[in-house]
Amino acid sequence: MQNGHLFSLDQLQAALSSINASKDLTALFYRLNKALSPLFNYKNCAILVEKEPLIYRAIASSDTCLNYLDWTLSKVVDDQNLTEVFFSDGYANPELVGNKTNMPADLSNILLCKLPPSRSNSILVFSELSHEPSAVFSQDFTMQILLEQVFIKVESLIKSHSHTSQLLSLVAVMTEQAELFKELASEWFWRMNSEYAFICVDELAADDDLYKQYFIGQSPLQLRSENESAQLRKWAQFQHIITQHGDFFEFEFELNVPRHLWISLSGKAQFSDTGEFSGYMGIAKDITYAKDREIAYKQAKEKAESANSAKSQFLAVMSHEIRTPMNAILGMVELLNDTALTEQQKEWLSYAQSSANLLLGLISDVLDFSKIESGTLSLDNSEFNLKELIQSISAQFEAHTAPGKLIFEQIIDKSVPDIIEGDSTRLGQILFNLLGNAFKFTSHGRVNLHVSREHNLLTIKISDTGIGIAEQDLNRLFKPFSQVSDSVKRKQQGVGLGLSITKKLIELMQGTINCHSLLGVGTTFTVTLPVKAVDVTPVTSKQEQIQQPLNILVAEDNKPNQVLIEALLKKLNHSVTLTETGSEALNAIKAKQFDLVLMDMMMPVMDGLTATKYIREEMSLDVPIFALTANAGQTDKINCLNAGMNKVLTKPIKFSELSSAINSLTRTAKKEC
Repeated sequence: MQNGHLFSLDQLQAALSSINASKDLTALFYRLNKALSPLFNYKNCAILVEKEPLIYRAIASSDTCLNYLDWTLSKVVDDQNLTEVFFSDGYANPELVGNKTNMPADLSNILLCKLPPSRSNSILVFSELSHEPSAVFSQDFTMQILLEQVFIKVESLIKSHSHTSQLLSLVAVMTEQAELFKELASEWFWRMNSEYAFICVDELAADDDLYKQYFIGQSPLQLRSENESAQLRKWAQFQHIITQHGDFFEFEFELNVPRHLWISLSGKAQFSDTGEFSGYMGIAKDITYAKDREIAYKQAKEKAESANSAKSQFLAVMSHEIRTPMNAILGMVELLNDTALTEQQKEWLSYAQSSANLLLGLISDVLDFSKIESGTLSLDNSEFNLKELIQSISAQFEAHTAPGKLIFEQIIDKSVPDIIEGDSTRLGQILFNLLGNAFKFTSHGRVNLHVSREHNLLTIKISDTGIGIAEQDLNRLFKPFSQVSDSVKRKQQGVGLGLSITKKLIELMQGTINCHSLLGVGTTFTVTLPVKAVDVTPVTSKQEQIQQPLNILVAEDNKPNQVLIEALLKKLNHSVTLTETGSEALNAIKAKQFDLVLMDMMMPVMDGLTATKYIREEMSLDVPIFALTANAGQTDKINCLNAGMNKVLTKPIKFSELSSAINSLTRTAKKEC
């Protein structure tokens, strides 16, 4: 004893160092026994804490048997002045041990010591003492320091043991998960650290160490291929997700490894007990085979679409090449009709005109079908007079009627508006196709056209008393290149596109078409279309039908079409200047002022679009320019309007259409005045 204390400073320091160096509880209790041996000898030691009121249990001991005892320590706990007590009859004393099951037989000579005040609910137990201590040593300052350090070290070792157990448990869980992953043929387990680098790769699907060789220490960004690096938006989104510690599922990318390889990653963010982000854990899947099939399918689809586009482009070009001479043929026939002809000449001319119109119809059907097939068909909505359109289309079939044999009746309800907004050309095409179909298969009886409106739905009903359609043929009525029977195909001209195109146009207008037919009785087609009525008063005065003579420039490289257009314009009392190229047209405009320019789209040296842009941008002229084009597509019309043209006239150009277009120009000029 030094300076009245049980331990000198050096002895205390040595004992504390020895206690702190303990790696486990066994070493700790051994070193404690060695430190206390100069004072007294004992066999076992335990640290008790209160689990229930006045019931204590060991949290650590040198003998595991002591861990299962319930200690009833009311005498020690209740006496505030008592810091330690010795029991020579520990086994028999009911105040010490309440539960004697598994109690050591030699448990006697027990010394109970209260730990320092900071550990008021803890008690130190020594058993099998060699003798009762001669002094109350637990009140000694140096002893209190030593026992305090013992308790601190015990707590530390218990926590460490608990953490180790948790880690071992986690390892066991991860091992179990790995075993489950092995059951998945192409999936494998991975882990990333907080820097998003792979730290664990359990390769299961591959035969070699490819994944382990290239993944460990690398992030997905470092593993991606050059093609992947170019996909900035895709990887920016992925980086945003992982920096926000969000979960991701089936993120697919191509690897920059010696072997062609695609993988799919799914990961879940991991966090420590304190909530700190520790990385990701998840599964990966080799999707190379599926991705190769997807890419092959995409390439095949693109190839098919390219071929389909080329086919449609070819049809459009061929249509243009055919329409150009057809314009001259039909125009010349129309001009000849206005000359003095014999009855036989008129008959021959009628045959020529009907044959040319049939050929034009076939060309139009093929072109429209190519647009529908390629998905390029669109509507050109504008305001137009619906009743005038119906009457104009109906008038073209009046010649097919015969008194007492075939009657054509048109009924337009008062509910039908005069002016609506829509595509007049396509609606006219629908009417023409359905009426043409009715007259084609009706040699006697009636053809009726009934147009009505209820709310915003326009209903067009066309019925006939023709040959009718068998029930088994109705299901292929709207299929392309299909006719109801071979006998009909031989009797009637056509390629079987009319009704197919009609149905597609109606669907494009958000409408419906239905057919009801009985073989030998007749057929009724019912079309419903949503319409938007326009509340305007159409101008129909005769004065506006009279055109003032205009000075018109025509740019057209086809000689027959030059002759035709010049004849049509002179018939309307206009002055005409002819040029064959866009550059010639520019020179003519520089030399002379014109009221109107009719510009062909496709010409040698300089085309019509280029010439129009030059007139608008370089010459800054606002002279009206009408396009003359054999390209009937919506894209071509848009290109013309974007270039600065005012209107688009599609070949073959009829006298009435040309006159109406010029008439609208003169009306506009009058309004501006």
